Amino acid sequence: MVESIINAINSENYEEASQLLQQLQQQEPNNIWVPFYQARLAEAQGDVTFANERYRELLPNAVNPKLMRQIRQGIERINQQEVKERQTALNQAMEESGALEMGVLVLEAIPNELKKTAAQKFGEIMGIDPYTARLQLPSRSWRLYRTGAIGKLKFQAEQLQSAEIPCFTALVRQVNALKVYPVLYIESVEPKVTIVYEPNKGQRDILAFEWSQVRQQVNGLLPIFEECVDVGLRGKLKRKIETLDYAKICDLHLPQKQIIIRFCDQHYRFLEGIAFSDKQKAKDGQATMKESWQHIMNFIAEKTPNLPTYSEFTPFGESAIDFQELLRLINPHIDLLRREDTPWDAAFHLYSSLAFIK
Repeated sequence: MVESIINAINSENYEEASQLLQQLQQQEPNNIWVPFYQARLAEAQGDVTFANERYRELLPNAVNPKLMRQIRQGIERINQQEVKERQTALNQAMEESGALEMGVLVLEAIPNELKKTAAQKFGEIMGIDPYTARLQLPSRSWRLYRTGAIGKLKFQAEQLQSAEIPCFTALVRQVNALKVYPVLYIESVEPKVTIVYEPNKGQRDILAFEWSQVRQQVNGLLPIFEECVDVGLRGKLKRKIETLDYAKICDLHLPQKQIIIRFCDQHYRFLEGIAFSDKQKAKDGQATMKESWQHIMNFIAEKTPNLPTYSEFTPFGESAIDFQELLRLINPHIDLLRREDTPWDAAFHLYSSLAFIK
């Protein structure tokens, strides 16, 4: 009967093959070939998901060499078919208008308890082993995973999303198109918020907006590096770069105006504009920068309660600084006093912009 089942499947007489399989299962319920040919029939009919699952269920328990070989052949056929279909779909995606524009693919955080299943799917889609896939899936914050042609990245993102792996894409052009207003100080808050900002070095201008227009906030710390002298082996002096401090950044997003209002504790003129505490404008050093900055952050929080906030920049930045070529394409709109440029500034602007675009 097994030979008849094989002939029915090969001749595409699937109804007959199904009937013969049912008869064989009734006559020999423990026949090891029954579940295999059920999978083979499903594969021939195009139900590759069921077939692939059944093949993989059978393989660990198969002891018959012939059966093991045919199961592996079935899995390989399905893999090759999926690769071919994926390549065809990718070719179609790359033919769409704008598919060659520079973009980014960002992975979103996945709870640890879901990582094992997600890693298996992620590895299959990206062509990597499950162990490596699990290491690349973030559990705390976003991870900048790939850059390149947006057509290919969107295609990969759609596959990942179908596999319940959260991710999104964005164009580098969108990031650079956002307008950023670096705040020098808040001049007034009635009837509207009026800020004085620096459009160019040494210039000043004003911008007014409503608190209701602020839809989300992004916070981050940017390292400030300095060259230090340390004593090495045998008392020999050596120079090295160390992080001596961090600049605090707070972005307010106004999507209706397509702008970002950017506060930085290193740039804010605490002695100008309105005061947020009695000590802020004291010239005798009573108010520290840390205290003054916290008063401003408290004031913003009071005016924008329950504002969605993104504050996981550092782990994202650690993944982003590996993409040096990408970061060189991004204007960070951050001008901290440093001896050398650092990719961390562009990484923060990318993080904030992605939150804005998403």
